[in-house]
Amino acid sequence: MNENLRTGKLPKFILFEAIIIGIVFAADQVYGFVEQNFFNTYLAHVLQLSELYVSVMVSFSATMGLIFLLVWGIFSDNTRSKHGRRRPYLLVGGVITGAAAILYGYSPNYFWAFFIDVVILGISSNAFFAAERAVIPDTIDLEYRGRANGIITAIGNLGVLIGVALFLISDLLFTVPAPSGEGKILTQEGHQFVLSFGGIMLIAAAILGFIFIKERPPSELPPKRKFTEDFVRMFDYQAMKEHKEFFKMTLAYMIYQSGVGVIMPFLFIYIFSLGISTLQLLLAILIGFPLLILITVTLGKISDRFGRKKYTPLIIIIISIGVASASFVKTTNAGVNILLFFISLPFILVALLGMPAPLNAWSQDLLPEDQRGKFFGILNIVFTVPQIIGAIIAGVIAQSFGLQWIFLTSTAFFILSTIFFRFVKETYEIE
Repeated sequence: MNENLRTGKLPKFILFEAIIIGIVFAADQVYGFVEQNFFNTYLAHVLQLSELYVSVMVSFSATMGLIFLLVWGIFSDNTRSKHGRRRPYLLVGGVITGAAAILYGYSPNYFWAFFIDVVILGISSNAFFAAERAVIPDTIDLEYRGRANGIITAIGNLGVLIGVALFLISDLLFTVPAPSGEGKILTQEGHQFVLSFGGIMLIAAAILGFIFIKERPPSELPPKRKFTEDFVRMFDYQAMKEHKEFFKMTLAYMIYQSGVGVIMPFLFIYIFSLGISTLQLLLAILIGFPLLILITVTLGKISDRFGRKKYTPLIIIIISIGVASASFVKTTNAGVNILLFFISLPFILVALLGMPAPLNAWSQDLLPEDQRGKFFGILNIVFTVPQIIGAIIAGVIAQSFGLQWIFLTSTAFFILSTIFFRFVKETYEIE
């Protein structure tokens, strides 16, 4: 057995590559947190528009993502520049996206906010995302991919923590009483502070990734094809049939992500509904995030040590038990069981942010080398459709039975996914 595999050590150049990509992913997470939350509050708090305007913009933005992640994936697959095939898209897409995010905070009306988010960012951000995701299997070989994804995911999740910190800082420094007299709103200056921070981080990360990520020379890449040829092949049944394992993985992963989609829209609402103190919440975060980082890296190591498939169903079931316990944190008679909350939160964080480490490695193994960008565009369905499925189901469950039961519902998706993962082939056999 390879010595690096036996000892769990990564070669220095692979470790360096993983750290750089992890930093890029952390900036991506900060930007994603800002875009998902503060773009919408800008419409409601600054422009004082109704929820309908938010829904329209979010829907068009999601549609642009489905289209342009695939488009840029195909273009980058067939790029053979002296700077690589992914890095030019990472740089240009990241710089334009960061700058546009900053400008969004100065939007004078809905037209400009819509144009920046849907048109400019819908095009530029997906160039960045397509390059960022495809560069991992491009530059990191199969035998190191699990551990590398563990490191990338762990570093990237620090971006989520930064996003939460931005939320707390903006809430403390830039909120004022709402004009309606109910609650509070974030001022335009507060939005400009948060959006500028997220935009600058993304620009810096794009430049860092462009400088330090090492891609293979064009001479080592497969022959390139025309855009139309690659696009049309998606509708060729025989061509797609060759990648049936990829589509099995996509289905299984989509079921798992539907469980994530049940939790995500209501997680903060659930936490606030518990009525726990700020000190208790900070203590839970201080316990939960270090455990998340440790477990995420460990999951990557397990994926490389024992293969992608062997322990994945068991790990998901164990995590599901911890997630389900969150449904019993609050009871009408006994109040809040704060100890159970402290126990369940790390499991929730791992389910939402840690499991992508081994699952991404597994799905990356199934990407055809000459079409990784395009197939990442197809795989994007895993992260879009489950948001809709999860949000609708969670809303019905919360309305009918109570908010806490979303966690028990999510575990049903997690456990169901283990059945489908069993039908996906092992991509990394250990001798």
